[in-house]
Amino acid sequence: MGIKCPHCRSSLPLDRIGVHFQKFCSGLKTGTSRETSMMKYNQFYSYLQSHSRGEITIEELQNEADKLFSPGKG
Repeated sequence: MGIKCPHCRSSLPLDRIGVHFQKFCSGLKTGTSRETSMMKYNQFYSYLQSHSRGEITIEELQNEADKLFSPGKG
């Protein structure tokens, strides 16, 4: 189970999101954009923890990712 990358919309397993932003996302063209996404990922991590505890659904997790990683946010 996973979510879609908010940048390139690739399907990602939850345990691979961070490394995807660091190295593989085709939607992140510069080092600066990768660094910004990693800072947002650190904020997003609390939502991943909530999902792992069953406090939010995968749909809610996707919604939070879309909001957090939207251009102009954070």
